Amino acid sequence: MTRLLVAVVGLASLATFAQPAVWTVAPKPRGFVRFTIEGPLDDVNGETRAMSGNFTVDSKAWGGGKGVFAVDLSTLKTGIDQRDEDMREEFLETKRFPYAILAIDSITQAAPAALAVGATANAVATGSFEVHGVRRAVSMPLKVKLDSEARLVASGSFSVPFADYNISRPKRLFLKLGDTAEVSFEVAFVPKQAPKAADPKVAAAPEVKVPEPTVAQVLPPAPKAKPKPPRKPKATLVYTFLFKGDEPKARGERLFHAPETGGPGNKMTCFHCHAKSDERTGLLLKDNHIRAANTLYNAGQRPQFWGGFTKSSGAAATICQKQFMKGAGLEASQESDVQAFIDAISPDSAPPLDYVANNYRSMETLLRDPTAGDPAKGKALADKYCMTCHLDGRVGPVWAPGLYEPDWVVRRVRRLEGHHNKQMPPWTITRLPDSDLRDIVTYLTSNPKEPAVFNRKKGGGTGGAP
Repeated sequence: MTRLLVAVVGLASLATFAQPAVWTVAPKPRGFVRFTIEGPLDDVNGETRAMSGNFTVDSKAWGGGKGVFAVDLSTLKTGIDQRDEDMREEFLETKRFPYAILAIDSITQAAPAALAVGATANAVATGSFEVHGVRRAVSMPLKVKLDSEARLVASGSFSVPFADYNISRPKRLFLKLGDTAEVSFEVAFVPKQAPKAADPKVAAAPEVKVPEPTVAQVLPPAPKAKPKPPRKPKATLVYTFLFKGDEPKARGERLFHAPETGGPGNKMTCFHCHAKSDERTGLLLKDNHIRAANTLYNAGQRPQFWGGFTKSSGAAATICQKQFMKGAGLEASQESDVQAFIDAISPDSAPPLDYVANNYRSMETLLRDPTAGDPAKGKALADKYCMTCHLDGRVGPVWAPGLYEPDWVVRRVRRLEGHHNKQMPPWTITRLPDSDLRDIVTYLTSNPKEPAVFNRKKGGGTGGAP
């Protein structure tokens, strides 16, 4: 949506034209429009590259540019087909309102006034934004850059409050979402018809019909959202240290329990996924939780780790850190300390574990009849399997039962295609059997006190490859 703004900037930025020229969205690569909506378990992210736009700009004074930019809303994708269908049909109503349209009426505070190749410029674009049959005045910052191929690349972001555009706030099926979509963009523009002085490497953009605004009345800008109240401090998992002092094994145990072992913004620790006690008496540990991954007790003498990727437990910790803890890899001294800790809790020899086959088996298909379980059992099982991260540990948010898609939960847990799993570890079928997962999914997706938003049948058979 904001590409519109970008286009305006791009049109004006080429210093090759003394007269106003028409620019349009580049054929390929044209860029993207993305949105993010906050959710209780995970944010919903969507994207499209189906966009069109025309702008008339004088490159020596691009602050006077004007234009229209449109996005085909039926092409928005979030990674789950059913969720995309619901978003288009129930909330955006794309059959009635197929486009989001940004009209740029003026560009101010343009600095510099003319663009040079390789230089970045900033401005403020003012105009209107139309979606779902409502058109409101908008004003937003723009950042533009003229690249070496004479394309104008612009980027920026703005907010779309649902209530101010008469869009129902989604409450079920694909999460109890926030009330605002945060839209970001990065788009490239080229001349609609290449002038004589244009770079011969730059092909003229094909003729594209750009939808114009359909709503005559331009409402005032949407009011700014109130700041969110600060969140309550999150509790942490309770544990005791086995080793003290400054020996390598003690330093390694501290790394095992520290979120700082990961990268910026990480909340995960090794202890959220791995126990350090003996699991031979059962997966349920003294803290009444089951971990997603095998215990590291007696793991030090395994001949290989991560399905054969490494023979060192310290190097295996680096893989985990990169995969789940937003890190760029442990330092050599940290790997050595973690390995010393794992060796210290490994008195017995241990055979290799076939992680690869186990993971592949778990990632083959969706769960059959995901909502045919027992919600009461599911609640108790969720406390055991999930709460190292979603309650005590608080790496992930607290549950909101009744507000999730069955298949979406299964994809995240089993790490199937389209899971958007981020830091959440995969749960294999050897540690979380299908029968237990079915009960948990039934609990998370059932809420008899709140009727479903849609009339279509939810749940049911979802077996087969995703």
